[in-house]
Amino acid sequence: MRYKHFTKILNFSFKKVILIFLLISFNKSISQNKSDFEKEIEHPELYNSKDIDFIDSEEDVKLGGTLIFPKTEYSKIVVITPGSGQNTRNSHYVIAEELLKKGIAVYRFDDRGVGKSGGEVNFSVDQIIRDLYYALNNIQKIDSLSKKHIGVLGHSLGGIATIDAYQEGLKMDFLILMSTPIEKFHKFNQPQYSSNANPKIKVSTKELFQNLQIPMLFIAGTNDSFFECKKTAGLLNDLNNKNIEVKTLNGLNHFLRTGTDSWKKTKEYNTLYQIDDNALDDIINWIVDYK
Repeated sequence: MRYKHFTKILNFSFKKVILIFLLISFNKSISQNKSDFEKEIEHPELYNSKDIDFIDSEEDVKLGGTLIFPKTEYSKIVVITPGSGQNTRNSHYVIAEELLKKGIAVYRFDDRGVGKSGGEVNFSVDQIIRDLYYALNNIQKIDSLSKKHIGVLGHSLGGIATIDAYQEGLKMDFLILMSTPIEKFHKFNQPQYSSNANPKIKVSTKELFQNLQIPMLFIAGTNDSFFECKKTAGLLNDLNNKNIEVKTLNGLNHFLRTGTDSWKKTKEYNTLYQIDDNALDDIINWIVDYK
């Protein structure tokens, strides 16, 4: 299995940046308030749902997830991968329901050690990559879903995990990186990711995105305090990769909500997933238009 290379994907300096920059300030606060942070979609009766669990065969850990899908025929599934914290299958509920309204199915799963998922809570980026790998690989093997267009929406650290999963050769039809810090401390040009052709060879983030072969939307707000939104957008735009679309939205924070990331101090988490309408429209319309 290609996952055996995952633990070697990120070098120490990059892991250190992510752990310091995202996890320490993020996990300790939000994980204790997940009941306020996440909600079920408002109108579950309008859709069908099916629990789809999967197994981490290396550790023999069972993780639980749910596919919610339209009652009419549909062709697309979005796997939502949240950022750091103890996330459940009720994450990003506003985006999830809006996708469903547009006839697009949504799959979300409980983090390790949370909800109906077994194992112990683990905040490492490697664990998010690993769980996403098994979740997506499992869905693609289900006969009724195997011919669907399956993409991933990764938020923050979940976006970083999604990039790694793609680079490791895990099939996905499209990709949305929401508020994802792909570059920090001038690491954009330094080798960090294992090459598909030879795992012993590392490629830079720049090379990864230069060679990206699937449609990707990068979307972030200028008030995001976790990374430099405009700088990152500029790096991606300079690549001139026709598969990549970049959107920066003025005045939005790390959750694409109007304002700053003051929630980190005020600990007001209950509205974090209530994404700005313009940002929501940009994401939904981009997925709808994907062919």
